[in-house]
Amino acid sequence: MTLTKLAYNVFDAFTATRFRGNPAAVILLQPDHGLSDALLQLIGREFNLSETAFLVPLEDHCNDAPHFSIRWFTPQLEAPLCGHATLAAACYLHLNHPELKAPYRFETRVSGQLKVDYHTELDLYELDFPVDIPVALAPADSAATMEKAHTWFPHLARGDIKAVLKTGRGYLVEAAETVDVSAVVYDTAAIARDVFGQCVLTAPHTPTAEDPSQVHSRMFACGSGINEDPVTGSAHTRIVPYWLSRWGGTALKCRQASSRGGDLDTVWLRDEGRVLLRGHGVKTAEGILFL
Repeated sequence: MTLTKLAYNVFDAFTATRFRGNPAAVILLQPDHGLSDALLQLIGREFNLSETAFLVPLEDHCNDAPHFSIRWFTPQLEAPLCGHATLAAACYLHLNHPELKAPYRFETRVSGQLKVDYHTELDLYELDFPVDIPVALAPADSAATMEKAHTWFPHLARGDIKAVLKTGRGYLVEAAETVDVSAVVYDTAAIARDVFGQCVLTAPHTPTAEDPSQVHSRMFACGSGINEDPVTGSAHTRIVPYWLSRWGGTALKCRQASSRGGDLDTVWLRDEGRVLLRGHGVKTAEGILFL
């Protein structure tokens, strides 16, 4: 099968307001699409968004049990896991294919099966993702990594960084509650040099009427073509268990405090090793891509 054009949709994820949250392109392919990985990567570069999601219906796919493979491409590489583009994919299926009954099942290459349910009464999508619990660094590495963290965020004082932990995809840096996460300056070159994957910065937040979140965060993947990701579902597979393991409970309200900003209501399913990420999505664009 030779394709000359592809339909695409773009959604802002983890927001109900256009031009906030995290934008992702979604493209539905047929099993015999014949597009090479190199071409999928070029398409990801062409859109130049944090991720472009490609969906392919699987053999057992049906209206009552939707089942797709999903792959995500940044402008530079294929991502092993992506939350906002998975939410965008579910938005696409809900709006463009109302005959499909949620939850939608997505098979990934390295992150297992993901599910996204849709709650009609709230117009809310619920992602079911594997958890990634941060772990303390060995004593010999901890001090050196803490010094590196101060080069990643050069304007933070010594007492502003409380801990640096290793995660499955990089590092999690805990900042003091007095730190305004949204205003933190980061060094792109230093993070790209030291971090293979993602660098998540997070701090506690005192809830207010305007901002009921309990934690703030930002995420940097400077070596992957994404200096700062606006709202990162996968980062919250680390943020949620990190804070709830200290505070107790199972639910956490989170805000990613980038310039676009986004909100997630989350639940940690401790015994199942999963985290639920709940958020909204809104369509911003559609069109035809010529190959």
